[in-house]
Formats: sequence, structure tokens, C-alpha cells
Amino acid sequence: MSASSAMAFDSVTWVWDATVNSTVDTTALSEINVAPEGLNMTENDQTTLGTITATSLVTAVDNTIIPLLDGNAFEDLAAVESIATAVGNNAAIESDVSTQTDNSQVYAGLDASVGTPLTGELVDAALPGAVTATASALAILNATVDVDATAVGNNMTVDLTTLSDNDAFAITNNEQLSVALVTSTATADGVLFNGINGMGGGDTAAVSSTATAVGNNLSVKVDGNF
Repeated sequence: MSASSAMAFDSVTWVWDATVNSTVDTTALSEINVAPEGLNMTENDQTTLGTITATSLVTAVDNTIIPLLDGNAFEDLAAVESIATAVGNNAAIESDVSTQTDNSQVYAGLDASVGTPLTGELVDAALPGAVTATASALAILNATVDVDATAVGNNMTVDLTTLSDNDAFAITNNEQLSVALVTSTATADGVLFNGINGMGGGDTAAVSSTATAVGNNLSVKVDGNF
């Protein structure tokens, strides 16, 4: 028998390719026991067939300012607002007790050849409708401009603000269908400022143009007294 020293490795390099398939099963069990002080139960069904149009036009506003020796300030400007809002179906629920809501909203077009809901005849709700909002402000002199156009097909808002923790829950079944062309256009053009000091230095925009188009919108807010 003889003894020998072990060999030492200066470096070890591993190279391998591996494919790993994993399956994860997650089970969650929740149990809620509450004694609500009240109940707001709502069933909301809305159907709109046709075209909804909102138009706001402001043009040729001239705020003539007498120039001072040291110029005029931002506060000397006038304020111009042009707002257009077109909404197909809208529902808003505010409550201070637990809320249960069943909501159904349909917005679509109308085929005049097959009648209207007033005649009791069938209507083809698969035709696209139109929700159009157009706001514009043109040729404005020495005035701040705020142009806002909003077009919405279906909108549902639930706002629950409770005083009791047991009431701070909402159960909502929401169905929204929009078969429509939802268009929003905001235009601000030809806005001029003449002899005004301090332009561009404030936190508020001197010219604002905002366009918002929404097909379906759901907003649920639960604010408990926790």
C-alpha cells in the first residue's frame, strides 16, 4: 500500500442545456361573513340605436387689450372654453351601503328599412352606430383656450363610500356591447397672443386641446371606513 496526494483542479467549467416543465396548482378559499346595515340593489338595462352627435364651435374671439408702457400681464387674457360631450348609454350609482348591480348596456346602429323600436318591428342591432364629439376654437386673440371633446359608447360608474366596514363590498355583473364608430375631435387653431408678458411661465397651459374616445368603460370604487 502506498499513499499519494490528491490532484487539485485550477478551474471547473460546466456547460449544459436543460428544459424544465413546471405545473403549479393554486387554490384559494375565501369566506366572508358580514352583517350589512343596508343594501342598494340595481338592475340597469340600456339600449341605444342610432347616432349621437355633439358639436361645439368657438370662432373669431378678439380680446383687444390696450397696451401698457411695460406690457400686459397673463391675467389680462380672456378665457375661451369649447366643450363637446357625446354619450350613448350612461349609468352612475352612488351608495353608502353594500351594492349589488346587474348592468347591461348596448349601443349600436339602426336599419331604417326594418323599422324602429317604436313600431315593435325587429331592428338589426349589429349595424354600427356613431358617437361623435367635435369641439373647436378658431381664430382666438389674447385669450387662453381650452378645447375638450369626449365621445363614449357605454359608461358605467359605481361609487361606494360606506360608514360601516360590513357594508364595504360591491357585487357587480356588467355587460357592455358597442357596435359603433366612436370618434372624438378637438381642434385649436389660430390662437395668437400679442404684447403679453410671462407667457409660458405658468403651470396652466395657455392652449389646451383634448380628445377622448371610449367604446366601453367600467369604473368601480369601493371606499370603506377601515
